[in-house]
Amino acid sequence: MQKHEAPPCISLVVALDGAQDRKAALQLVNQSIEEAADHLRTAWPDKAATLTNAFYELRDNYTYSPVDKGIGLYVAPNYNKLFRFSFPVQAKVCLGEKFAMRELLYQEQYGFDYLVLHLEEKKVQLYRGRLDRLEMINDNNFPLDFDNDYDYSPATVGERDKDKSTVIGLRQKNFYKAADRLLEAYLHGQPLILTGPTKDIGYFEDVSTHKKDVTASIHGNFSSVPIKTLEDKAWPAVRSFIDMRDQQAIRELEDNHAQVVDGIRDVLNAAKDGRGSKLLVEKDFNSADFTDELTGRLRTKSPEASHTIDAVEDAMRAVIDKNGEIIFVKEGVLEDHKHIALITRY
Repeated sequence: MQKHEAPPCISLVVALDGAQDRKAALQLVNQSIEEAADHLRTAWPDKAATLTNAFYELRDNYTYSPVDKGIGLYVAPNYNKLFRFSFPVQAKVCLGEKFAMRELLYQEQYGFDYLVLHLEEKKVQLYRGRLDRLEMINDNNFPLDFDNDYDYSPATVGERDKDKSTVIGLRQKNFYKAADRLLEAYLHGQPLILTGPTKDIGYFEDVSTHKKDVTASIHGNFSSVPIKTLEDKAWPAVRSFIDMRDQQAIRELEDNHAQVVDGIRDVLNAAKDGRGSKLLVEKDFNSADFTDELTGRLRTKSPEASHTIDAVEDAMRAVIDKNGEIIFVKEGVLEDHKHIALITRY
């Protein structure tokens, strides 16, 4: 996306929390487009019509979904793109030489892939998750059905001497061992969530070689329920994993006082110097400062500059450009650090 940045770059973030249907959503989108169009007609009159039409084209191609908490429309000369956001956003209209990237970076942090493996006596199903949505994998490996390949023919003499339930358990474990081998092709470091009856989760854990990847187990049979039910169970487990990861970053922040700067001005200066290793910022923290595009100096935003990208965005870009990491945290977590802090390399 940054490769297409040629001024004017216009970023519209539309909050859809209050929209109950497509008509209401499009009304909110239209309001943002009209606000951007008014500013374009003043600042870039020769490009206003073309860029405004690009926004309307994105709007017309948008398919409303009630799970969308917001959308982002990004337009520049020879570029236009719409993104859906599954998390609450703050509405804004930004115009300048660069796109507003905060929501896209947040989605990248929380929008990593994870896997949900549902275990049930006669079937194993695998789902790929992203944010609070799941998609069932349907290929040559999954769903995997229990059949005679796992019921290893007539019982041996030794098996006939065993309790029937023990034999059933052994054969069930063989089934889950086969599923575990197939799982290898899908796991690439993503979190893995197990779901299913307690007995089946136990059998799988006994034979799995991927226990280190399991971040949560959700007990219950979800094989015949709507996928939304499983999504509602899996997403809180993913959020808990994310919160734990964020807490590790906060502990690192507190343990490295000698290598931490805070406050937007000091953070921005350190980031531009290439010192940024990890930038921690409260998700909705908006600075009253912005970088003057003519002088490069940090200035306090005036009421007339409401469409300007703030200094938080500039700090994020500076950290990313030097291969640093961005970590968003909840509101108030960084209050003692003026809502933004940078763990530096030196």
